Amino acid sequence: MKEKLQETIDTLVEMLRQTAEGGCSIALAGAHAKGMADAASDIDLYLYVDAVKPMEERRKIVEALADPDAGIWMEENPDAKPWGGGLDFKYRGTPVEVVVRTFDMTDRRVEEALAGHFEIIPATWTSNGYYTFIHVCELSFIKPVYDPEGRLAAYQKKVMPYPEALKQSIIQTFWARANTWLHNFHYDSAIDREDIWFCGPIVMHTVMDLVQVIFAVNNAYFTGDKKLVKSLQALPYCPEVLLKNAAFLMSAPPDRIALQQQRELLRAVRDELKEKV
Repeated sequence: MKEKLQETIDTLVEMLRQTAEGGCSIALAGAHAKGMADAASDIDLYLYVDAVKPMEERRKIVEALADPDAGIWMEENPDAKPWGGGLDFKYRGTPVEVVVRTFDMTDRRVEEALAGHFEIIPATWTSNGYYTFIHVCELSFIKPVYDPEGRLAAYQKKVMPYPEALKQSIIQTFWARANTWLHNFHYDSAIDREDIWFCGPIVMHTVMDLVQVIFAVNNAYFTGDKKLVKSLQALPYCPEVLLKNAAFLMSAPPDRIALQQQRELLRAVRDELKEKV
């Protein structure tokens, strides 16, 4: 299985190299890079470039390899979004997701994060917003598969060890966010009304904010929304009350007693975590 995956990666790397203009580096990302892949996992690759070839030229290169009739989604500009540009297609039935970023963007995001500066940007595909410090988080676990000039290796050396300025900034920002609702009368009255449309998002966002604090107090980079419980379990420290009640907290029970229990569990996680903060 590993040999087949490596053969696929080698083929994809050779194709992606042809889409770049100037220098490029390529890394394996996602579940395969984290050692968490399962039968449902796609192949995630990050393509870092000086620039890319014109869109139609790149599309022809991808079409020559991708499964026909499966559809190709491609963004024209690798710096179109704060997280880069996208390229999705299928190869031999396997979904392939490629994030395309310029080295210029990566340089900027790395320097911002090391100095403790980041943005939280609303995005439909991630539950709590896109954190721009994810650029350095990803550099901590991606596996370079093509890096002839050692540029990815240099980035990875730069982001280790976990930077103190980023740690303090994450704790300060997300601790304040996590405490927004825990003693707020609007949340209390919503619980009394069994208003799950109001309570559910409060619980989810509070949990996700607390998660950021947990990673930071562990001096650990956030690994992404997917398989998050498994990532939390692997940390040296995580409040047991959160791990034991994750499924319950991620539900929205239309019952006043259950909604009160959720609030008390959130407070318990917060109170335990306060000692670490």
